[in-house]
Amino acid sequence: MLTIKSRRTIQKELDVKRLQRASATVFSLLEFETQPEITLQITDDQTIQKFNLQYRDIDEVTDVLSFENAFTDPESGETYLGDILISYETAKSQADTRGLQLMDELEMLLVHGILHLAGMDHGSTPQWQEMSTLQDKILAELSNPIQKSIHKPE
Repeated sequence: MLTIKSRRTIQKELDVKRLQRASATVFSLLEFETQPEITLQITDDQTIQKFNLQYRDIDEVTDVLSFENAFTDPESGETYLGDILISYETAKSQADTRGLQLMDELEMLLVHGILHLAGMDHGSTPQWQEMSTLQDKILAELSNPIQKSIHKPE
């Protein structure tokens, strides 16, 4: 299950059902037996930059951060996979640059974040190939026009 948090002004622009469908599609294609809990926080550039500095030692704005925190609640048996932060401002800017809708960009960033929570990365060429191919497949399944959005590692 996807829990979405954001300021009220941002909430008005979100298609929550689309984001929930994207989350469910990722977990289905990854063959999870049940959909784990994740939290999506849509925030601003300043906040995401602070988290990027604190947890990655990079003092820059980024579009999405994932924080894996996988555990299973011993009482309910529910799995919590982690948290995803997306910068609204950066997502809006990237969508404008691509000539696409904000929801296309947010959906892509959510898929990207979930793949990281599921253990994927793109730090090496083989990892990048695997993650990029899977992300493009998921986005195509969702009829999202964004493809080839993960930068190849140097």
